[in-house]
Amino acid sequence: MNITQESTGDLTATIQIELKEVDYIDAVNKQLVEYRKKASMPGFRPGKVPMGMIKKMYGNSVIVDEVNKTLSEALNNYIVENKINVLGNPIPNTEKTTNIDFANQQEFDFFFDVGIAPKLDIKLSKDIKIPLYSIKVSEKEIDDAVEDIKVRFGEDENPEVSEEGDALQGKFIEVDGDGNVIEGGVENDGFLKYDDVKLKTAQKKLVGKKIGDKITLNLMKAIKDDTKVASLLNRHEEGDEKLNSDYTLEIAKVVRTHTAEIGEELYKKVFPTREIKTEDEFRTALSEDLSNHYQRDTERQFLGDTIKELIKLAKVELPDDFMKRWLMESNEGKITQEQLDSQYDNYAQTFKWQLLEGELLKEHKEAMEVKDDEVRAKVAGYFQAMGGASEMNPQIDGIIDQVLSNPEEKQKIFNDIQDEKLIKLFKENISSKKKSVTKDKFIEIASKID
Repeated sequence: MNITQESTGDLTATIQIELKEVDYIDAVNKQLVEYRKKASMPGFRPGKVPMGMIKKMYGNSVIVDEVNKTLSEALNNYIVENKINVLGNPIPNTEKTTNIDFANQQEFDFFFDVGIAPKLDIKLSKDIKIPLYSIKVSEKEIDDAVEDIKVRFGEDENPEVSEEGDALQGKFIEVDGDGNVIEGGVENDGFLKYDDVKLKTAQKKLVGKKIGDKITLNLMKAIKDDTKVASLLNRHEEGDEKLNSDYTLEIAKVVRTHTAEIGEELYKKVFPTREIKTEDEFRTALSEDLSNHYQRDTERQFLGDTIKELIKLAKVELPDDFMKRWLMESNEGKITQEQLDSQYDNYAQTFKWQLLEGELLKEHKEAMEVKDDEVRAKVAGYFQAMGGASEMNPQIDGIIDQVLSNPEEKQKIFNDIQDEKLIKLFKENISSKKKSVTKDKFIEIASKID
């Protein structure tokens, strides 16, 4: 066997593997002997079928299998022994690998194209400056939060006749322009709030109604919000024409919510572990709660901004033509060339970050490494937060095992912890410039696509 490597670009090469019969024939003969032991043919005792017949029946397929096994092992060993940091996987070069005839050849030449990862030099430094946003909570947001809490902790009653502000619960049934039920049309139980309806003429239809009454309206024209209409009808496919149909609502219940009163009883329900006596203290607590909620989003933005800057500073290059080819071949039938062309920049950013992350891991392994007990503790934390318990019991321990038995769920938790560690690492090793912005401004910043 002879293996050679030829550079075909700054970050690409072709590996040639010359296989001779001696490289695979022992494995072929061994496999044919195994076939002979198990072969059963009329006129021959088990295991006594002539080897010539076995070779005629199975020889070619065994040669193909063993040549491929030998080839794969040789290619992998060569890459490892020569410390070639490949991108993706080697791709067979079909232009150079020609004239393969397993029935008549004993020697073969195979060629593989490989993409090679660039050498990187990246150091975290205080010279790297990234904005770390904090969102200023406005008085309006606090007002909205208070109103939402008053509704959530309020009490419902079911009056006989509806008034402005009530909600109607019942079944939505699709009808035609004359109000006739469409056979096989959409039907769904829903909860229509008066305050969600924006069309004045539709609002009037909701008032003075009782159980058993029916009203017909076009939900899209009445509500003017496709997300809310989709939720009412339980239809979430994009572009669903049924959202624009007319519907009759057969009323099963009138719901009137009496909002909770501001006071210590409400404060205790919302913040059971805190001593809150006044409305000012309550609003302060809500502001802090909103800020904590926003912090996850701002830290994610900080992480993304830092990664983009590191990729830019490291000047990471990729063998783009090879990577596109590899992506097409490894996702055969799952992606079109047009889709790849439009999405390749996102793929490339991911590859570049994976390379940089690997380099950072060499220097900051202790800070970046996620251990199994940390993943387990993360899941346990969810249950402790929900139940307020400080210790795990055997039942919850079993649930944690069940959660982590799902590879996708475990990977998601792993990624969350990894991000938390990276955020902490970056905050400690680069300059994070604190910048206070409004929620709307932050949304504008986060929505920008570079």
